[in-house]
Amino acid sequence: MKSVRKKALIAIIIEFFVFSFVGVSLVLMLFHAGILAFPVIAFMWTFWGFNVLTFFIGIEIKLRYKISFAVLNLLLVSLLISFLINSSESTRNNTVHIVSIAISIVVALLYLIVSILFVKNYWKPAKDEILRLFGKIPAEAPLDDCKTKYPLLLVHGTGFRDRKLFNYWGLIPEILEEHGATIFYGKHDAWANIEDSANQISTTLRSILEKTGSEKVNVVAHSKGGIDVRYAIARLGLSDKVASLTMISSPNHGLKTMDSLYSVFGKGIFKFCAFFVNIWFRILGDKKPDFYKTTQQFCATFMEKFNDEIVDTPSIMYQSFAGKMKNPFSDIFMWLLNLIIGFSDGDNDGVVSVESAKWGKFRGTIEGRGFFGISHTHEVDGYRTNPRLKESESLPTGSKTIRDFYISLVRELKDTGF
Repeated sequence: MKSVRKKALIAIIIEFFVFSFVGVSLVLMLFHAGILAFPVIAFMWTFWGFNVLTFFIGIEIKLRYKISFAVLNLLLVSLLISFLINSSESTRNNTVHIVSIAISIVVALLYLIVSILFVKNYWKPAKDEILRLFGKIPAEAPLDDCKTKYPLLLVHGTGFRDRKLFNYWGLIPEILEEHGATIFYGKHDAWANIEDSANQISTTLRSILEKTGSEKVNVVAHSKGGIDVRYAIARLGLSDKVASLTMISSPNHGLKTMDSLYSVFGKGIFKFCAFFVNIWFRILGDKKPDFYKTTQQFCATFMEKFNDEIVDTPSIMYQSFAGKMKNPFSDIFMWLLNLIIGFSDGDNDGVVSVESAKWGKFRGTIEGRGFFGISHTHEVDGYRTNPRLKESESLPTGSKTIRDFYISLVRELKDTGF
């Protein structure tokens, strides 16, 4: 629970200054009507209050409760202001007064329902955690169900870097560490091509082995990260230093969509974009950004040649998973990509198609439960929402959410002897 409290404390400090600045600014902007800013202020500070609560009880509170109470607080303060303004004899309006009373009753009922659900879900775990904190009940024994023989190396995909504050993998690494896993990161560029990324990952991997004294590592790679590692194993002497490679939606067969884009727009537009992308990502810390070549390497024609030349090592366990958006509403930021890629490549997660993700032992498709699917970002808990998954016999046992999926996956590696 230390990681939960640490994250809550950081949020408390940041939100305090941000919300204070926004609140004061709104009041000053509205001047005489500054009271009208109070509903928005109540909405914002509700999130701050929940982070304070999380810090004390050590339990992460679901976003839906935070939003529900924030909206209800906004309505509650709005109604109080309405009653205050309407209480004056000069401005009194009986219709407004009656409507405000009716809405107040509805808000009160909703507040009661949400509060009951909230207490029902969090009372017992919160009480146990507080008692444990004060030594009234024994502390839980450290978990070791994800303590694998070899350390885990997490390798990100294109467009992102390994950062502490905004982790590419969401809360997955922290949860795996709580279950006993030893985690390391690839530390490679966001927009480097396959060859350069592979060299950077190779350097990182060798330093991990030197630091830990381990003979090998288990690699879990997302998106292009899987292709980078495949190249590093085959061409950079890592064949005896990797025990397993698990790929989550890696474009092992490229995308026909990228071939079509190059055919329609030509190389010129990509080179033009590369000029600005490379400058920007070099500012952000990339050593060798190469937008143009990297986008070419996403093409199906390129990956066909790549697969002929880059041969798997028999002693390494290669396994893969795909992700699938059931409809464009699965991810508001990827709906357009999902539609475009769907025309040429079929089912996809907004970036990589299901067919392209298949390599080695294909374990199956990660799908969302119910109406929504799993996007490329959901696969690494990028939105920190821990989406629920459609349980399948092909996925690791107990994969009820995306975080459970990774816990179960690493447990499998441990049980396999890796």
